[in-house]
Amino acid sequence: MKKLTYISLFFLLSFPAKSFTQEQKQTPITIALNDWASQIVISYAIGDILEKQGYKIHYREITTNKQWGALRLGEIDLQLEVWEGTMAKEFNRMVEQKLIIDAGTHDAITREEWWYPAYVEKLCPGLPSWTVLNQCSNLFTMDYSGLKGVYITGPWDKQEGKRIRALKLNYLLKKIGGEAFKPTILLAIKKQTPLLIMNWTPNWVERRVEGHFIEFPPFEPECISVPKWGPNPYETMDCGNPKNGWLKKATSKHFPKKWPCAFQLIKNINFNNQMISEASALYEYDRYSYMDAAKKWLQTYKNDINQWLSAKCLL
Repeated sequence: MKKLTYISLFFLLSFPAKSFTQEQKQTPITIALNDWASQIVISYAIGDILEKQGYKIHYREITTNKQWGALRLGEIDLQLEVWEGTMAKEFNRMVEQKLIIDAGTHDAITREEWWYPAYVEKLCPGLPSWTVLNQCSNLFTMDYSGLKGVYITGPWDKQEGKRIRALKLNYLLKKIGGEAFKPTILLAIKKQTPLLIMNWTPNWVERRVEGHFIEFPPFEPECISVPKWGPNPYETMDCGNPKNGWLKKATSKHFPKKWPCAFQLIKNINFNNQMISEASALYEYDRYSYMDAAKKWLQTYKNDINQWLSAKCLL
């Protein structure tokens, strides 16, 4: 019995388990699906690429708040659109604690700011400078706002009320749900009515609608903590949002060991602003289904995809 045990041990040590030398292509890679168009379309597109490389893919709908725990536990393996403006705090914390992996930064540059359709500039000369907003506040009034203009924002906490107070803007804040964002913009454009609304880049709007961001005093970290910084020496938040936010990819900490070649592909993947905004526009504006939009997107950017796939996998 002892001899057999030693022989068995010899073979176990001489030939490493298959799971350590080959990728677990039978184990599905679970990709997060969040609640905005570009992330969903691109996730389906990259999932299709991985499937063609022989991997099994599973998709899971999940909120941005819940995805961090799922990534940490390995219930989610891949998130392709991590936005600095809304996700940096949790992402950075978990990367620093080695709970998840930073799989690289895209070329795309993000920004979230007040936005207006281009035709508004004819009605309010001086735009996009914030300094003319009070002169033009009458353009943006609503039935209930009296003499104040109305700025429309989403459900996100961006401290917009503080900015309005700090810069002494003659505006009220109106919050809408994310589902109301597109119809609000499209209705204003159809009627050519003035509109001030929270917008971001990359997004479908920049691919299908001409418009511009308001240029507030440039953001500096001191703006949110030092009252004496900026045009109002008594208030913080007297500045705009950061203009050059990053966009990253995140994976579970086990991803590189389970799927080393797939991980190299994920690191090679690099979206620019046009790629992401087009993914959003195909669904939001052109009205393709998510799956059909993904197919269209793959065809449009096939040259970029071929470059991502050209690098040899280093096992």
